[in-house]
Amino acid sequence: MNPWLGAAGALAGLLLGAAGSLITGRVLHQPARVAQSWWLGALLTAPLLAALGWRIGLRGELAVYAFVLALGVPLAVVDWVEHRLPRIVVLPQLAGGVLGFGFLCVAHSDPLPGLRALWAALAAAGFYLLLAVLVEGGVGSGDVSLAAVVGLVTGWSGWTELAGALVLASVLALFLLLVPNDGARRKGIPFGPCLVAEMAVVVVIAG
Repeated sequence: MNPWLGAAGALAGLLLGAAGSLITGRVLHQPARVAQSWWLGALLTAPLLAALGWRIGLRGELAVYAFVLALGVPLAVVDWVEHRLPRIVVLPQLAGGVLGFGFLCVAHSDPLPGLRALWAALAAAGFYLLLAVLVEGGVGSGDVSLAAVVGLVTGWSGWTELAGALVLASVLALFLLLVPNDGARRKGIPFGPCLVAEMAVVVVIAG
């Protein structure tokens, strides 16, 4: 645990979050002043990267996690507002994670974590694809793609971390579904914020 890296992560999060708000504004179909504001992106991203820096320290995984979560914030915001996850953001996020972990495997001369991460990505995407088939209208293709990202990132640490992230995301989604919205229960909830939030929680806890 490194408090100095935590402070540096907070500063980087403020800058990356402000920049990420530009992505949010570009991919939103309808303008939303608060959702695409620089300060919202900064306030959401800064604590994530601060926790990563504090917990993980100077390890190669830090750059990969920071990249994935920095893109995860605009995805979560867009999904919360419009219930969709744009592939133009999810696919570069997934590709960046694969390339980053691939580089770490080569640098460490150890392919096993990378192979596990790839299998975990396939497993998580397959699970959400099954949900998409079984629950009509509840899970979209963007959720399947983001689940692959979650599987990749948490699977790098282990299968337990992957299972924990998916279970926690499901619990959070169920909680949001049951919470009344304007006096009535929600008819649907966005999975994106749940997946991003629990991926961040598991990565920080696992270190």
